[in-house]
Amino acid sequence: MTARKYFFVLVVIVLLLAAMVAAFNRVVDPFWYYRDISIDGFNAIKPKFKNYERYVKPAIVQREQPASLIFGSSFAEVGFDPQHSALRVAGNSYNFGLAGASWDRVVCAVQFSLAHDAALRQIVLGIHPDSMPQKDCHADIIKMEHPEERAFLFSYNAFEAAINTVLEQRDNKPSHRADGLYYFTRGLPGTANRFREVFALNRFCDMAHVNAGALATAPVAKQAVLDLNGLRDILHTAAAKGITVKLVIYPRHALSLEQQYQCGVRQDRWDAVAQIVALAKHEAGDSAQVWDFDGYHAISTETISENVATYWQDPTHFNSEFGNIMLDEMFALQPPAFGARLTADNLAARAASERAARTAYLSAHPEFLSQLESLLPQHGH
Repeated sequence: MTARKYFFVLVVIVLLLAAMVAAFNRVVDPFWYYRDISIDGFNAIKPKFKNYERYVKPAIVQREQPASLIFGSSFAEVGFDPQHSALRVAGNSYNFGLAGASWDRVVCAVQFSLAHDAALRQIVLGIHPDSMPQKDCHADIIKMEHPEERAFLFSYNAFEAAINTVLEQRDNKPSHRADGLYYFTRGLPGTANRFREVFALNRFCDMAHVNAGALATAPVAKQAVLDLNGLRDILHTAAAKGITVKLVIYPRHALSLEQQYQCGVRQDRWDAVAQIVALAKHEAGDSAQVWDFDGYHAISTETISENVATYWQDPTHFNSEFGNIMLDEMFALQPPAFGARLTADNLAARAASERAARTAYLSAHPEFLSQLESLLPQHGH
């Protein structure tokens, strides 16, 4: 064989191998980029998707043009089911929540979708009552507009992920659904321990033990004016496009909520919410609503043990069972029983109602504070 023929054969073999790798990656679709081939026992479970969702989810939105989108951090990604009837009634729906996402990443995801999803009609946006500033998303949006499709077909990472996807079908539970819902720790025991872990990382104050006898007496500083320019831009753009927005203040289990009371910071939260409510009314009128589902009600006070809980995975990650109830109430499929649409007129009454419910609940359930103390890090540890 001459050198020329040898080189030709070598090139053909390399090209054939590349084509075979690309075809294999395309069929397995380890990152759920194409979403058109799903075979149980072969590629139905995508164990590698969670590492690439920030690259894949924008492509799904741009290609499939959902009418309803869910945005936020893992709280929204875990808690809100895009298959809920209120979201599906407008057309296709998708959960664009991103695990571990800060506000900067969330605001860019929303801006991208407002600019590239012509079918978008309604948004559910999970928020914290905190600053939500503007961010220059130009570079981020360019990356979302033009994903490196070659990386999904020809890269070593894609090939390795495709092989592992096939090999791990029997050993893995799905981390996500194809519509973007994140399972996280759903269905896993050890709920109380996850509460302990979260409380160890996120304490509202440096308290060693909960004082079971009294309300917090720490002085409350005047609430600073929040930077809400990022949220303002979202609401203004959505209203101009005729898109309705449901702003959901992430709820927390009452064991976490109680710490805010004990540490004297609960009023800060209400002061921040008042600014968000005023902004929503000013920028979008009735096309934007702010909803609150915190409180001392049957869902937020669900008993926590090491067993699997119905509504909670940890103090802040709520299951879609609670999320479905929230969507029912927000979209008027059920009368409000656990939540309320907040307005300037009812905000003070909502806060007062929560305080009254807290007093009644603690009086009727003295074991509640003991459980909280058992879940908090002990002094000196």
